Amino acid sequence: MKIDLHCHTQKVKTGDAVTRNVTPEKFATKITEADVKIVAITNHNKFDYKQYLQLKESVKDICNVWPGVELDIQGKSDEDGKVKRGHLIVIANPDNAEIFAKNMEELIQDQSPDEFLTDVVTVFDKLDECDTIYIPHFHKEPHLSEEDIEELNAHLKDRSRLFKETSDYRSLGVFSNFDYSVIIGSDVQNWDNYEKSKFADIRLPIDTFQQFCLLAKKDKQIIDTLLNKKRKKNITVSPHKSICFEIPIYEDINIIFGQKGTGKSEIINSLKTYYEKNSFSYRCYVGNAKENDFQKLLKTDELTPDPKKLGLDDMKQEFLNLYNWLDEIPTSLSTYEEWWKTRDNNKNKKRMKITEAVKIEAEEPNRKLDNDYKHLQQFVDSSFAKIDLSNYLLHEEVRELRSLLEKLCEEVSNSKMEKWRKERAVKLTNWSIEHIKKIADKCSDTISKPGTTGFYEFAKRRFELYELIYSIEEAFEVQEYVERQFFGNLEEKGDIFIQNRYRMLCKVSKTDEFRRGIKVLRECKDTLDDILNTVFTESLTENVVKFHEVYESGIKDISEFIGISRETVLEDSTRYQPSNGERGILLLQRLLCSDSDVYLLDEPELGMGNSYITSAILPKLISLAKRRKTVIIATHNANLAVGTLPYVSIFRTHKNGEYKTYVGNPFCDELINIEDSSDIKNWTMESMHTLEGGRDAFYERRDIYESGRKID
Repeated sequence: MKIDLHCHTQKVKTGDAVTRNVTPEKFATKITEADVKIVAITNHNKFDYKQYLQLKESVKDICNVWPGVELDIQGKSDEDGKVKRGHLIVIANPDNAEIFAKNMEELIQDQSPDEFLTDVVTVFDKLDECDTIYIPHFHKEPHLSEEDIEELNAHLKDRSRLFKETSDYRSLGVFSNFDYSVIIGSDVQNWDNYEKSKFADIRLPIDTFQQFCLLAKKDKQIIDTLLNKKRKKNITVSPHKSICFEIPIYEDINIIFGQKGTGKSEIINSLKTYYEKNSFSYRCYVGNAKENDFQKLLKTDELTPDPKKLGLDDMKQEFLNLYNWLDEIPTSLSTYEEWWKTRDNNKNKKRMKITEAVKIEAEEPNRKLDNDYKHLQQFVDSSFAKIDLSNYLLHEEVRELRSLLEKLCEEVSNSKMEKWRKERAVKLTNWSIEHIKKIADKCSDTISKPGTTGFYEFAKRRFELYELIYSIEEAFEVQEYVERQFFGNLEEKGDIFIQNRYRMLCKVSKTDEFRRGIKVLRECKDTLDDILNTVFTESLTENVVKFHEVYESGIKDISEFIGISRETVLEDSTRYQPSNGERGILLLQRLLCSDSDVYLLDEPELGMGNSYITSAILPKLISLAKRRKTVIIATHNANLAVGTLPYVSIFRTHKNGEYKTYVGNPFCDELINIEDSSDIKNWTMESMHTLEGGRDAFYERRDIYESGRKID
């Protein structure tokens, strides 16, 4: 939930930019684009009640608008007698906006915004009755001194009403770990760019000013109320086969931490079992299994060697035709010799001129017609049938198109049928002639004139074989096909891709690219080469016999020769082998970018630096939480456990043979024993002592939390 508690809507002081002026219409547009849910109007030394009401009305359904002001404060003199000046933001309960406007008039009196100057005590005396919160400039100039802040703090009945402002966006909405809370505001200079500002993002969305103040106070009741608005499930888990207990799991970020050997991984596994049984989609990442997971990712078992990817047919028919191919034997000279010797043996037979007839030659095959028929059938049966024509054409146009297509199919089919009739007529005539000759020969003890020398048929069959084997061999000349998908990004290497490569068997092919042994495939390819090279020689037959053995072994189409490999590559397709740590980074990125209901992460920090976790992993985790995804992390890393501000933390301990489980959150700063509610631990202290990088990690976060308090 984005908030902006330092927002200017007017050019007030001489040094202010005119682009700070905003109309209600533009205000509403920009607030909507920025998706800000709470905004406080804090102009310099001025509160324009009329404008406040207009702006509030313009966004009444999308954003809460709070009344406020940014005041110039005259601070105490330092040791050199120099007076320090600073800025103090004061924001009032919107229920008291009218009182706030009246008190501001009395505070400012007749002074211009450029002239106005006051002190923190006067501000408190005049405005505190409006139920206010105070945000002094701390790092940003002009900032208040520690002495002035402490003086204001001393007057407050509730010190949770004093915040610190910082321009560091990493401090977004942290309200839980230290005495001071941290707020960030846009301090908008130009409303055209408002949506590009950085805003606080409160982990527990609030509805009212009162809830905001109670949240800042770490009020347990309001925190429980806000948490109860979030969807959660109480799930039974088992850190050991003999132990079971329930833990709350939110549709948000959930952290499991504790000493090594306390069953954190087992809890993750039992959660995994729960989600499997209940049909939730989930993704799981185990930090110490990344090498195995990476190798699994590069396996190609689920990929099929599809010839279409290479622009080829599967050639099953070609392989079958080659298997069924038979040589045509020419008519021997001895047959002609017998005919000549016996031609005058029977006068009756001699009068049967048909016994002297030769075979009718068939027409040359019309391959264009065959291809047209084949492609038309494929189009009508698959592609065309899948198109919803009514989405693109009028009813009459659809009817006309279908009519033309039916006519085309009919004409092509008729041509195909006519071709078939002619072929069958020639075959039947030739068959009849040969059978009449056989009957005549049998009855007359003679030999009829051969119907053909057989050389034409012999040559034709050899040429058919040549074309058949040549079409198969051409497939091996096809270039490889490459497809790739985004894997992740490595800071120094750029985008990394997973690349699938499909290529025909070649000299550089490797065994693991194929489902079948590469030696067998190379022998088959050699057999095909031998058939092509001997198609017009006497040694053809033995090579065809070899192919029969190959075909019967299961190699029956071209897909067997398509090798598949998968590898990781850079943007320019150069192969790149990520290191062990980089593999973890890429796998985790891939998982966090996938779509799922649940994300289970078991020590994801292994092999990753804290800076990467903070800059790359944390934003993705928070983004998933905003989308109401369930993220469960078992970790030893302070960046993950602290930086995510989890809705629930499960803390496991082991001491003197006794295991304990504590549940709590950083908002209340408590961890409560699930078996003994009187056994309460401090969330901050346990996190700091238990998580890797503990004390150092927390000290590094002082600029994030702006605590100003030393941890003992």
